[in-house]
Amino acid sequence: MRAVLRPVALALTIGLVAGCGSNLPFDDDGSARARAEAIVDDVREAVEQAKQTQSRQSGEVEGGTAPQGQPIRTDTRTAFDYEEYTGTLQAVFESLEQYWAQALPEAFGVEFTPPTRYVYYRPDEEPGPRCGQEQAPAKNAFYCPAGDFIAWDESGLVIPYYVQAGDFAAAFVLAHEFGHAMQARLPRQERLTVLSELQADCFAGAWARSVQEQGLLEAGDLDEATLAVFSARDVPGTAFTDPRAHGTGFERTRAFTDGYADGPRACAPAPAREWIITTR
Repeated sequence: MRAVLRPVALALTIGLVAGCGSNLPFDDDGSARARAEAIVDDVREAVEQAKQTQSRQSGEVEGGTAPQGQPIRTDTRTAFDYEEYTGTLQAVFESLEQYWAQALPEAFGVEFTPPTRYVYYRPDEEPGPRCGQEQAPAKNAFYCPAGDFIAWDESGLVIPYYVQAGDFAAAFVLAHEFGHAMQARLPRQERLTVLSELQADCFAGAWARSVQEQGLLEAGDLDEATLAVFSARDVPGTAFTDPRAHGTGFERTRAFTDGYADGPRACAPAPAREWIITTR
């Protein structure tokens, strides 16, 4: 993913409402999981080294932008650079803000306001934060309406996605949660959890199309996003009425591609008959 964007500060104040879970794209036999865990260990070591050389008072991430014409990413399959990783996340949030500042009023006649802050946490180092009475879970990312902010498990979710699946896979996770933030600004909310989740996928797809049209994607970025969408599917057999349901692989991919093809108006209200397959 390529971009030339101004810095965005990621404040480390945290919270949670019922979050969006994601299953990493590990093999069922556990071999890929073991490899991923080894990667995460390497990542943690790199993070610790970066923490020793960076001033990150109060958990605040200070970031610069990528040089003009240069990709704001690393070869995440073979290397990990914490500074490049944080630069990528900063650019993603900046791009999301720019897109929705235009798309939200144009598509829905609603004034855009950005989330109050973007937050990460590391439950392997200390207990996760709360939103209301809920504890932030490990390996998760979520939008918290109570505080109007987006939060994610850095060491357990987003960095593994970034390292194993690619920078745009991690970007999808953040774009999905940003979609939930945009939902909260709409006058009509989806009552069924799965429709709310699929709508956030659709919103992420609409943003991805805008990034592609700006020429900011690199080869393979959309494949990374599609992999992230599909890998975060429900366990087979999950009822679509389950309050934890996020959608099957097909349903999530369909919603993402609908947003990519037709923009945010295709996402709200959620077309339940087109997105939901009742036989699972």
